[in-house]
Amino acid sequence: MKTFYLNMLAILLLTGCASQAHLLVKEGGAPFIAGELVHDSGRDNRLMLQAPNRRYEARGFVVQHETDMRALHKRYYGVNPKHWERIISGLDTDHVVYSVETIATSAEGDKVSCRLVWGGGAKPAGVCTDQAGAAFSVHFE
Repeated sequence: MKTFYLNMLAILLLTGCASQAHLLVKEGGAPFIAGELVHDSGRDNRLMLQAPNRRYEARGFVVQHETDMRALHKRYYGVNPKHWERIISGLDTDHVVYSVETIATSAEGDKVSCRLVWGGGAKPAGVCTDQAGAAFSVHFE
């Protein structure tokens, strides 16, 4: 029985510490044929975008976490106190909005600036802009 609980604890720790990885969804107008966004709790964050003739990478960027507590307080405090308690205790992360702003650079020195946003349960999406100013919509799975 003790082994069972230790195994369960190990599984929870491993899955809880794992990075989130999202693959790029190829779209018609975007020049990227592949890509990946990996984010966890810090310095191992990575964005890779593959164009037919170039690979762009950004590493170590910050993923911002924001929650509009004032709006949530208005919505849940008196109406649904159990839900409000889950939100302020950090157990309900569906209301957190994540965002990334980073610049991915190729080996040749070309740069692509990307802004991505997603909510709890949603997939990252946003816009990447190349040095010429052309903007491309990007979505990740």
